[in-house]
Amino acid sequence: MMAVNEQSIPGGVSMKRNGVAAVIACLTLIGLITPAQAQAPAPAPQAKGVKSGTLVTSLGGFKETVSIPVVLSGQTVEIEPGGQTGRQRHLVPTFIYVLEGTLVTNSEGGRVGVAGAQYHAAGQSYSDPAGVWHNHSNPGPGPVKYLLLFLSTPGGDLTQKAGED
Repeated sequence: MMAVNEQSIPGGVSMKRNGVAAVIACLTLIGLITPAQAQAPAPAPQAKGVKSGTLVTSLGGFKETVSIPVVLSGQTVEIEPGGQTGRQRHLVPTFIYVLEGTLVTNSEGGRVGVAGAQYHAAGQSYSDPAGVWHNHSNPGPGPVKYLLLFLSTPGGDLTQKAGED
C-alpha cells in the first residue's frame, strides 16, 4: 500500500497553503470588523430640559440687520428705583434684553415706533438705533436690570453722553 502525502496528490501542497491563507484571511477580516463595531461612536446627546424662545420687543419679533464687520461686546446695567442713565446716544447698534423690572426708554426720534416713551418689561428686548438721543429710566419700586449688547467695529467709541459734543 502506498502512503499518501501532500506531494503525491497533484496540487496538494498549494491546496493546503491556499486553505491556510483563506483561514488567516477570514480571521484577519473578523478581527478587523469586530473592533470597528465595538468602537462605533455613541449617538450624539439629545436636548433635554432646555427651553428657548424668540426674543420679543414692544414692536414685535426681535430682529436687526447690520452690514459691517462687527465686534460684539456687552454689559449688564442696573438702574435703581427713580434712577436714569441720563441723555445719551449710542454710536453703534445696541440690543437690550430686560432681565428684571420695567425699563422706560424715552427716545428723541428714530424710526416709526421708536420715538417717544416705550416700556420694556422683563423678558422683552429692544434695539436702540445708533445715533438717536435717549434716556433709560426706572420709575418703578424695584431695580431694573438689563443686558446691553453693542455691535461695533474694533476700537470705536460706543456711547456718547450729552454735553460731550
